[in-house]
Amino acid sequence: MKSNSYSIKFLLLTFLSLSSAIAYAQQSALTGIIKNSKGAPVPQASIVIRGTNIGASANENGEFTLKTDQQPPFYLRVSSVGFKPQDFQVLKFQDTPLELELVDDALLGEIVVTSRRRKEVLQDVPIAISVVGGSQVDQTGAFNVNRVKELIPSLQLYTSNPRNTGINIRGIGSPFGLTNDGLDPGVGFYVDGVYYARPAAATLDFVDIESLEVLRGPQGTLFGKNTAAGAINITTRKPTFTPGLAFESSFGNFGYIQAKASITGPLTSKLAARLSFSGTQRDGLIENVRTGRATNDVNNIGVRGQLLYKPIEDVAITLAGDYSNQKPDGYAQVVAGVAPTKRAAYRQFNAIIADLGYALPSLNAFDRKIDHDTPWRSGNQLGGVSLNADIKLGPGTLTSTTAYRYWNWDPSNDRDFTGLPVLQKSQNPAKHKNWSQELRYAGTFTDKLSGVAGLFYLDQEVTITGTEESGAAQARFSKNSTGNNPNTPAPPMTSYGQHQVC
Repeated sequence: MKSNSYSIKFLLLTFLSLSSAIAYAQQSALTGIIKNSKGAPVPQASIVIRGTNIGASANENGEFTLKTDQQPPFYLRVSSVGFKPQDFQVLKFQDTPLELELVDDALLGEIVVTSRRRKEVLQDVPIAISVVGGSQVDQTGAFNVNRVKELIPSLQLYTSNPRNTGINIRGIGSPFGLTNDGLDPGVGFYVDGVYYARPAAATLDFVDIESLEVLRGPQGTLFGKNTAAGAINITTRKPTFTPGLAFESSFGNFGYIQAKASITGPLTSKLAARLSFSGTQRDGLIENVRTGRATNDVNNIGVRGQLLYKPIEDVAITLAGDYSNQKPDGYAQVVAGVAPTKRAAYRQFNAIIADLGYALPSLNAFDRKIDHDTPWRSGNQLGGVSLNADIKLGPGTLTSTTAYRYWNWDPSNDRDFTGLPVLQKSQNPAKHKNWSQELRYAGTFTDKLSGVAGLFYLDQEVTITGTEESGAAQARFSKNSTGNNPNTPAPPMTSYGQHQVC
């Protein structure tokens, strides 16, 4: 029995050895070298036979050896950081090494910007700049500058309404609450090369954004206007000769709903178009107990249309127009509390409202309750049209941008923020319009010389019609005496003013 057992073990060992030898004999070695587009070796690249777990890694010189018993044809999947994964077909084993060339992954290594008025790779631009792509804008729901500021360090936006809006970069720009309609903002705002002269433009909803660049620091006259703090440069998606359609919608609490749509495609062999739409609505967040309505809602609509004409490859002419209409029932503010002052007792707020038989709806700001007696209206309409031509001449591109912009601000404010007829209106309706023309030539002239030169013209006009209206309760609030007699009322006052700034 023992001899038979030893014989069986011997036969099994012999069979396994022969099987291993046969399997090893059937394996073939595949050698090769991985290179980039410039012919330089790509070290540590990964090579795998597609559909299997058989693989190898390249050495420091990009060389690899792969042993396999799989017979051709099959595909090799080659990947490396900074390059696009690629498949190479192997039809037969050969004695000479394979030469496999990988393509650089431009999306990973390069970001193209226009921060110096010409298309450049971000890594080659020696200025402080942050870039947010259109896909990131869409994914994060950042549909205006107020939302984008949450994605970009050192960018701040302060606003109580479109006219009282300030954009700062690194703390420098426009002071919030000190609106001067005759001064240009310290942060320039540009869309497709067109200058938006008023800070109210920053409150519009984005429509079809391709990329957004925030340039920090003074830009001189590079963008046509002196910008002491920096600039926001927005590029929209252009018409294409390949048909495309996109639609998205978002939903949230307080009845929030947002819809965006875009369609593009060719009209003829040389003419393409793009039409984009954006709409945002949300219920109010503050209850007006006097009217029973919610205020501070969102009601925005925006549309943008573009025509692209390319008669030849080196010429592109784009006609664009946009319109944005915002009609929120806001921007009301709640009372967060009442603090005593150094004035006489009869001039304290609580004493005044007690004499008038009035009580605030709430002293807790988180109750979100108001009783304002003047209707809130914050009509904000803006839009314009532009004609842009890009013509390649020699080593550079000649660009001409002609644009017209307008902004209409139609407010109605309860400036005392109470249900009393005190300062019932304090508002500044505004009408703004501007023409701009820019002509520039930019390009790379030699390996060591590149630049941009041009001219910029801007003509703008702002008309402000200020209104102040006081009610019957203003007399009690205006009582003032240097003695002990508080019965020195000031008469009700109504004043109107208008001025024009060019």
